[in-house]
Amino acid sequence: MLGAVVALLGVAWAAPAPMDVDACVQVALNANAKVAEAEARVRQHRATLATVQAVYYPKLDALAWVAPMFTVRGGALEGVERDFAPDAWGPSTRLEALLSWPIYSFGRVEAAAEAAEARAAVEQARVREARNAVALEVRRLYYAHLYAKSLLPTLRVGAEALASAEAHARAAYDDATGQVTQADLMKLRYGALEIERLTRVAEDGAALALAALNHTMGRPADAPLILADDRLPDVDPTAAPPLARLYAEAAEHRPEWAQLRDGERATLRLEDAERLAMAPVLFAAGTITHSWTPTRDDADNPYHQDPYNDLFGGVAVGLQWHFDPLDATARAEHAAARRDEVQALARFAATGIPLQVKQAADALAQHAALAEIAGRQVKATRRWMTFSGAAWRTGTGDAREVLEGLVAYLQTRRTYYDHLRGWHVARAELIAALGHATWPFAP
Repeated sequence: MLGAVVALLGVAWAAPAPMDVDACVQVALNANAKVAEAEARVRQHRATLATVQAVYYPKLDALAWVAPMFTVRGGALEGVERDFAPDAWGPSTRLEALLSWPIYSFGRVEAAAEAAEARAAVEQARVREARNAVALEVRRLYYAHLYAKSLLPTLRVGAEALASAEAHARAAYDDATGQVTQADLMKLRYGALEIERLTRVAEDGAALALAALNHTMGRPADAPLILADDRLPDVDPTAAPPLARLYAEAAEHRPEWAQLRDGERATLRLEDAERLAMAPVLFAAGTITHSWTPTRDDADNPYHQDPYNDLFGGVAVGLQWHFDPLDATARAEHAAARRDEVQALARFAATGIPLQVKQAADALAQHAALAEIAGRQVKATRRWMTFSGAAWRTGTGDAREVLEGLVAYLQTRRTYYDHLRGWHVARAELIAALGHATWPFAP
């Protein structure tokens, strides 16, 4: 028993497993509040569909009550005696029930049900849209955190280089050789403080991005989260499929297309339902009324209404109208305007979605090429920084050259990470533009 408890405590205290970007996306898809909200709207519209379909189910309205009643003897054509004595009172009961069953609405209920069904399909497509948006946000925050973490080692290298140069300059200045001036010392001090500032900005940015990532994953902002990567991954050499393949993928999987298709169907059927609002409803009905009290004599005359001791029932078939042509026409025009709106959005999407795909694909290729160029720049500026530092230490260079070489190295290193993050973000945007939450193509 003790061993089991220790094992459970060991599991509880174990550090969380490292998560890569796809694992973070999966957690967010299962726990993000926006996805849950979109799924709740689907259930709402399915409930609306059930409400419309319930029109054709039988409906029962009933009323039952019991009340005290004094004694009355005699009939409608005879003398009547009333007795209000305390022992002359008794119960009076009544039950009224009406069973109605709509049989046919001349197409109105069917059109409204189809409109509600199409509207539920629209909301289902919006769930996919919400999932894709959440996945994109997770990837952006994941790589924003890694971007800030990737800069920190470079900044530490720069800080160490400046610290070494500043120590050498301070020693030379104290020797009063004239090789180092007060201005040289201030230049180096400024550079060290600037790197300290950038380090603080990077550390704060990494922490903020990690907290935002936790939030997007449906977790507390301070929950432990260990990422599988400690810096930005390199560019994937596998090229994206040709643009024509990407267009075909987006045309098949973008949830907006389903929204537009089902949205247009919903507005068309809603317009039909509103125009049919003036049509009658064919129904069957049955009613029963029963009342009883021992304090009243029963009336046998069928032409005399007796509300106290009576049993009545019957069935009927009828038509019910609600004739309001102006209201029905206005509602139909409102539905027609919504249909025109959906059709306008479809025309916009026909060019907008391919444009999104092309922009993301172009950005992916551009950042891959620029990251490769920036990588070569990093190598060149690293040599520049190394040579200028060596010249400074041997007395053949000055502080300005040291700072220029270091600044050039830091800038190119940051540019490299800019394009590396840009590549990953462009890939995430391409995934969303294709209508997916994860990369849809096999490696």
